[in-house]
Amino acid sequence: MTFKLRTARRATVVTAGAFALLLAAAACGGSSDTPEGAVENFLDNGIEDFANSFASGDVDKAATDAEEYFCAEDITAIKDMGAMFEGMSEDEIKEAMGDEEIVPEDWSYEIGEVTEEGDTASVAVTMTENGEDTEETFDLVKEDDVWKICGFMA
Repeated sequence: MTFKLRTARRATVVTAGAFALLLAAAACGGSSDTPEGAVENFLDNGIEDFANSFASGDVDKAATDAEEYFCAEDITAIKDMGAMFEGMSEDEIKEAMGDEEIVPEDWSYEIGEVTEEGDTASVAVTMTENGEDTEETFDLVKEDDVWKICGFMA
């Protein structure tokens, strides 16, 4: 039972992190040509599929959903997290992840300061949900000339 509790907590933290990432940039839409564009692209186009796949325990689909947006290191980390769902029933996964809405309907984001140095960058984002702001910073790396969020799954 202790293992399942730890697994449930870890799954909840990962989902919360995915949601924070979601909130961190979901208003403008962008491409991966710039660090801020990569964050916007994920938050506008990828976070919901990723978060829902992960929350349902389908880690392989979550990794596939994230490949366009996350660095190779994070994709490996997502796949490695599949072990925490091993042996859990669908009901146990749902219980561990909770009934809360993965991607709330009423949220927005604003891109703040962008710092770029060579093949690394960081993007500050203010996320707003239910009138409350949360500050997040996304680290990115350039892989094959495309900016990817990296370190989120660490």
